[in-house]
Amino acid sequence: MSDQELIQLIRDDQDYLGVVYKNCKDYCMSFMRKMTNNYTNNDLSDIYQDAIIILYEKIVAGNFELTATIQTYLNSVCRFQLLTKFKSDKKTIKQDDEIIFDLLNKNEQFDDTITDILEPIENEKENQFNAIENALKMMKDKGGKCYELLTLFWYQRKSMKYISEYLGYTNAANAKAQKYKCQKRLEKFAFNYLNL
Repeated sequence: MSDQELIQLIRDDQDYLGVVYKNCKDYCMSFMRKMTNNYTNNDLSDIYQDAIIILYEKIVAGNFELTATIQTYLNSVCRFQLLTKFKSDKKTIKQDDEIIFDLLNKNEQFDDTITDILEPIENEKENQFNAIENALKMMKDKGGKCYELLTLFWYQRKSMKYISEYLGYTNAANAKAQKYKCQKRLEKFAFNYLNL
């Protein structure tokens, strides 16, 4: 299967993102380890997961054009995020140009024109984010399937087919209808939180 075909599959069903996650992780982790020994595997794994989220957001936005392999794209995003982390942490590991020089000499696959990064939540959106988090907590405390359904869909990026089977709905259409009801309930809780 080509990378372009895989992107189309991910656009139609986010479960295919797991294929990319598994296939590209080891190489990306190794690639980042060559850039630094000052970060833990957990730090590097977080950077990789952010790169996967960036890729997914680009794909579902509909205007993503892959100019290299998915592996090269993820390497490039991880590299850029790691360089950004270096600067923000003010770590003196290696100069940026030395890192690039070292990687080029090792024939690593990355594209230095890719500067995609996971954007932090804007301050003006922080209240909405907190409202949604609190609304989700309320749902969890009240019980029922809404909390689990929404976290499976939003955070674990499971398909409606998977959710319907996992939560015992008769089919994906019923699970989707229930997700809509749960989202409306979540909006109501979040709106109430914002107006406290």
